[in-house]
Amino acid sequence: MMRDLWFFLKLYRQHLGLLALGIMLAIVTLLASLSLLSLSGWFISATAIAGLSVMTAQTFNFFTPGAGVRGFSILRTAARYAERLVSHDATFRLLSGLRRWFFDQVVPISREHLGHYRKGELLDRLVADIDALDQLYLRLLSPLIAAVTVTLLLSLFLSFFSTNVALVVLTIMTLWMIAMPLIFYVAGKKTGESMGIKQSVLRQQVLDYLQGMTEQQIYGNDDASREQVRLMERGLIDDQSRMSSLEGLGSALFVTGSGLASLLVLFIASGEMAQGVFSGPVMVMMVFGVLASFEALMPLPMAFQFLSHTRHAAGRLRQVVSTSVVSFPEKTGGVITKGNVRFSGVTCHYGSALPVLQKLSLTIPAGSHTAILGKTGSGKSTLITLLTRGLEAEAGTVSIDGININGFSEHELYRGITVVPQKTDVFNATLRENLQLAAPDASDDMLMAVIQRSGLQQIAMTESANAGLLDIWLGQGGVALSGGEQRRLAIGRALLKPAPVLILDEPGEGLDIHSEKVLMEEVLQSFEGSTIIMITHKTTLLEKMDSVYFLESGICSVMK
Repeated sequence: MMRDLWFFLKLYRQHLGLLALGIMLAIVTLLASLSLLSLSGWFISATAIAGLSVMTAQTFNFFTPGAGVRGFSILRTAARYAERLVSHDATFRLLSGLRRWFFDQVVPISREHLGHYRKGELLDRLVADIDALDQLYLRLLSPLIAAVTVTLLLSLFLSFFSTNVALVVLTIMTLWMIAMPLIFYVAGKKTGESMGIKQSVLRQQVLDYLQGMTEQQIYGNDDASREQVRLMERGLIDDQSRMSSLEGLGSALFVTGSGLASLLVLFIASGEMAQGVFSGPVMVMMVFGVLASFEALMPLPMAFQFLSHTRHAAGRLRQVVSTSVVSFPEKTGGVITKGNVRFSGVTCHYGSALPVLQKLSLTIPAGSHTAILGKTGSGKSTLITLLTRGLEAEAGTVSIDGININGFSEHELYRGITVVPQKTDVFNATLRENLQLAAPDASDDMLMAVIQRSGLQQIAMTESANAGLLDIWLGQGGVALSGGEQRRLAIGRALLKPAPVLILDEPGEGLDIHSEKVLMEEVLQSFEGSTIIMITHKTTLLEKMDSVYFLESGICSVMK
């Protein structure tokens, strides 16, 4: 829908000054080019006529038009450079702003809705689809406004010499601006949308293949996976070939149209010249002016040819940001101090599936240590997601210290809860930077103490002895860490962020029994006065828990 494009056009207002300056410079460039060719045609013709006799040659002013030619030439070059500089700077700023805006819109979306998208798909929309929106300005808005402005100014200029020629030029250029975009939009609509879909699918297929290359080769499925990628690549290349053919057709029509328009103007102007309405050099100036004016119309067919691709990208972005978000009040309704957690009649679904939790009620007293067991898919992690507002309960309430969690501001809720998630997010940065996500102001001494307590010093055994432990580079996704070391990193972050409520989701995953016991002893000691909720399928530390529940079919039964 065109409203998708209009939605993003409204976001362009934050860079309106730079965008307007880029359009103005584009108009100046086109007018300088048009003036240069028109004046050159008049000058050459007038000079030839003046040279027919000695008297006219001596009285003809060569210097003023010669200076004009040089001036317009310099102006065109300078304006073109400035236009490219300004318009591309504005575009880069615009795309950067759109990416920030899109990320800000995605962050508050609930995990339930974000779970419908794969990570590669979200990244594709953040990068490729937003990149496609630069065509709105560079290929559509700026050329269209410039073409309309140049058409009107040229027609006005020609009307001083011949009304008939001015009306013909205005009619021809207006028809071109209406017909060509419409024709090429219709011709490229289906292929443009297909390109957007195939580009997204191809990126995801390549990502899947690279991530699973080892398994593919082990199980003998490598050739089949490559063939799928090749087929999708072939389809994308076919679409690109069709679009290239349309571009070639647009160029051919441009050359043909400008030539026919110039011949028509020449035919009309020659008749009026014969009647003495204007001189021969003026007629040449008109023809050359029309020929140069088609430079303003040249980008329009290609712009509308790719419009469906741009519209498809805008629609994909709006599809993500139009989903419901988790909203927090600006002012908090209280502060989490004790950590008394209560689930009252909570019901939660994932899509149209059966309820994961159905009228579940559970009270976890402040300062208690509670373990929740259950089979995979029983809803253990859903409880945690509800408590951290990653999901919204469809019925019932979740409260901490007697206050509905919907009443806490984002800052107060997450200041009162520390989470060790089941999957540890490790960033392509140093160990220091990964730990400081939990405590940005933590000193190196504090970080080293946490490293010793969590057992992260073992990482140094595989690193250069010359490298400082805190400066060890962990790599993308923690490629330098084992599963157990990633768990230690997650717990190290938790130790840096004491809070009234601590949530542990499978804290011993990737650790042997002895290491798990030692590490959990450290955690329990550090959070001795906090409410601890541990999601697990192990029985290793159940003796340390005050209460143990088993979750099944949305109902918690007491085991201890």
